[in-house]
Amino acid sequence: MLKLLLRLVAVLTGFCVVFSFFLALVKEGTKEQIEYQKLKALVAPAVKAVLPPSDNDPIADRIKVTLEGEGKKAKVVTVFPAKKGGKLFALAYSGVGSGHGGPVESLVAVTMDGKIIGVKVVKHSETPGIGDKVVNSPEFMNQFKGKSLNSKIALDSQGGEIQAVSGATETSTAITQSVANAMKIFPVIKNQVLQKTS
Repeated sequence: MLKLLLRLVAVLTGFCVVFSFFLALVKEGTKEQIEYQKLKALVAPAVKAVLPPSDNDPIADRIKVTLEGEGKKAKVVTVFPAKKGGKLFALAYSGVGSGHGGPVESLVAVTMDGKIIGVKVVKHSETPGIGDKVVNSPEFMNQFKGKSLNSKIALDSQGGEIQAVSGATETSTAITQSVANAMKIFPVIKNQVLQKTS
């Protein structure tokens, strides 16, 4: 009886190990496709809003760039490249600023020569009504277009070139900061993307 019980335990344990192995294989094999589907549903509209039409699918062609650190401490940015005629002409990636309600994340599209061509806020926890007033203001968001690494991307009250939305200075500051932070890392992102695509 004891031998039978031990044999049963051994067989069940074997089945569990084999099934766990196959589940791990399936999970690993579908990881890229699951990530792609999530990005296609959640990020693609923002990518489409900031990048001009391209010949490629920036979501499928995404590139992960490591900015600093190693292992779990590494800061990784997902970059969405846009190509025309097989040539890279712009990159879209996120920058983060500090808002009243927490981090504000903006997707910033930059040409390969370092000019901003589009900005869209993709995540924020700002006060409803006040934060939305800035996020949904084309006048405010369009101020970033054409700015480059040489531009002073800050509010005019802080010596910069961007005018805040009246009554929403904190949110205006956070978005401006997110764009400025994105531009600070552009040279590193550009170099890594070119290395990975050449």
